This record gives sequence, structure tokens and C-alpha cells, in this order.
Amino acid sequence: MANKEITKKQFEFLEHEFNYLEKEGVISQQEKVRMLGSYDIKGNLSFITILLSIGALLLGLGILTFVASNWIYLSKAVKFLLIIACLIGVNFAGVKVQVRFPKTSRSLHYAGILIFGAGIFLIEQMFNITINFNSSFLLWAIGTAFIGYYLKDVFILLFTSFLLFIYINGSIFADETSYPLAILIFLPALYILLKKFDYPKYLTFFINALAINTIALFLMEFVPKLDVENSNTIVLSILFVLGIVLAYIPVRAKLQNITHIQGHILHGITALFLTFDFSIWFPLAYFVFLLYLILKGSLTSIVIICALIFRYYIYSFDFLPKSLTFIIGGIMLIGFGFFFENQRKKGGELNE
Repeated sequence: MANKEITKKQFEFLEHEFNYLEKEGVISQQEKVRMLGSYDIKGNLSFITILLSIGALLLGLGILTFVASNWIYLSKAVKFLLIIACLIGVNFAGVKVQVRFPKTSRSLHYAGILIFGAGIFLIEQMFNITINFNSSFLLWAIGTAFIGYYLKDVFILLFTSFLLFIYINGSIFADETSYPLAILIFLPALYILLKKFDYPKYLTFFINALAINTIALFLMEFVPKLDVENSNTIVLSILFVLGIVLAYIPVRAKLQNITHIQGHILHGITALFLTFDFSIWFPLAYFVFLLYLILKGSLTSIVIICALIFRYYIYSFDFLPKSLTFIIGGIMLIGFGFFFENQRKKGGELNE
């Protein structure tokens, strides 16, 4: 059986409890040691890791600024060889020291990723290759994804998601359609990597956000082509329904909390905009829905209700005294707080 990874705080709690059980004679010392041996403490960002990461960033930037400042004095062949030599050099050094100095090795690979990205832009400039800027970020993301997979590094894949975010949204300014490539290739590949990495929390959040962003761009481009009235309202309505679906869709346990929160955030934001398009029945119905979610223990819904109150506070500024708005909002929040405290005493659970 593989050891389970837990945080240092969780390990200290277990150690404290096992010491108590040993003291009470429930378990022996050998059993305590054996049970504690079933857990490994997750690696946190140590001072050395932070130091090496900053060092990698400075190294990458230093090489790039040196090359850039002397760029005009170098021949094309020297420029090209310099870029390739730096790229191979830092990655080769990273592989060589990987066993003895894994953290140093990782920092060298980080520097290699920066050099790889900058090399793309410099080679385009050197050989007068004309492509849209977002396509350069796409090439950078593809190379980075392979390195991240090889190293099993969550931070590199987070950086890959950031590069793809620039590529997808940059396509708007470059008059391109990037979403087919994203929907058919990038997002499925990222979710496969997410599974292989056992669904890290931050990576799950970024990949889900990237998927929602891609769908929103697709709708913003596709719906107006249908030549229908109120296309913006249709786009917002579809995203609103998508938010509701995400909030309740059955997914893996590790994905569930983040996906459901992102669903609530999505339907909350789109609902605020839809209140400007629909009559009063929509905000009233949505308000009742939020109250239902709060009764189910959704803390995120309280934040959405606060945003809804603030939206109508601005709208009713001319005919509703500010003090009355604050009083109503305050009474509601105190009521929610009382409800949750009462639920907790009864043994109820809160979520999100």
C-alpha cells in the first residue's frame, strides 16, 4: 500500500492523537509507529525552493536581457546557436543534477522554459517570421506542457494554462478563432494531465476556468451569427444555465468542491447581468433560489446575495435611503449567521 500524503498540520494532529491512544493503552508504541509510517508529509514551498525559483527567474531574464542588448551586434547564425545552446545547456544541466539536487534541477528547467519562450519570439524576429502573437504563446504552451508532464510539475502546468489563456483570448484581437483547437485538443489533453496528476486543487481551478472561458468565447462568436435579437442576453442565459449545471453536476470527489463553487460563481455573475435584461420576476425567482441554496448550506450564495443587494442599492440610489439599504442587508446577514449557527448546533453541515 502506497503511503498517503497529508499536510504537516494533519500529520501533527495524527501524531498527537496516536500519542494519546498509546498513553491510554489502546495501541502499542510499535502500532503507533507503524500507523504513522503509513503517511507522508506533502512537500511545501520551502525557503530553498523559493530561493531556487527566484534564481531560475533571474537567470532566465539575465540571459535574455544580455542577448537582447547585444542582439544587433550578432550575426543570425550566432543568435540562433546562442538560443539553442542556452536552451539545451540549462535543460541538460537540470537532467544531470536531477538525482542529487532535485530542487536545483527543477529551477534549471524553469529557466529553460523561459528561454524556450523567449527563443520563439527572438527567432520569429530574426527570420522575419510573421505570425500572430497569440500563436507564439501557443507554441510556448505546447513545449511547456511536455516539460511539465515529464517533470510531473504542477506549477509548470499552471503556467501552461496561463499561456493558453493568453492564446485563446488573444485570438479576439488577432481576428482568429482559437476555440475549435482548444475544445478539440487542448482542454481534453489538459484534463487527461489533470487526472494523471491526481487533480491538484489549483490546477483544477485554472483548467476549469480555461474551459468556461473557451465556451464563453465560442458563444460570443457563434450566437451573433444566428442573426437573432438580444444575442447578448442569449449568451448570458446559456452561461447562467451552464453555471447551474456545474453547481450540481456529479464529478469525481476531488473535482467536486472546486467545480461546484465555480458553477455558483458563474451563475451568480451572469444572473447579475441578466437582472438588467429581464423584468423583476427573474431577480425575485433567483433570490428565492439563492435562499434555497443557503438553506442547503451554501456559503457562496450569501456572497451572491450581497452582490445582488449592492446591484439594487446602486439602482435605487435616488429613491431609497442608504441607511434603509444597509439595515435590510445587515438584518439579512445576521439572519443567515443565526441560521448557520443554529444548524451547526444541530449537527448540520456547511459547504462551499
